[in-house]
Amino acid sequence: MKTTILIGTCAVFLLGTAEMSVGQQADSPATSVEKNAPNSIACSQERGEVLGECSYRLDRDEKGKTTVTVIFANGFTRRLFFEDGKFLKASVTMSGVGTNGDWSLESGTHMIQVDGQQYQVPDTLVTGN
Repeated sequence: MKTTILIGTCAVFLLGTAEMSVGQQADSPATSVEKNAPNSIACSQERGEVLGECSYRLDRDEKGKTTVTVIFANGFTRRLFFEDGKFLKASVTMSGVGTNGDWSLESGTHMIQVDGQQYQVPDTLVTGN
């Protein structure tokens, strides 16, 4: 049993590291959004944890939908889905379903809590303005 857990843990770590490497090779957020876009957003992975910094990838379509993929330092990723400037939900992960949360827009920042995690996403990333 311990071997199975160790192998699973190693696999999760390697997959996270691979995704983080791919994310680092992608265009910087500033080139895909605007020159004034931040290089990172404030985030915390565990309930009660002090906010740190996470990198992100941004995808926006012509229909008003935006996806912000947040990448934690340990390789864990979570996608945050927005439509017409409003937070809809987060992706399902092993830590939660992505709908157990709350959000508000305060002083131009989306304050999002999902499954014990916190994210502060500037509205300019969501809207492109």
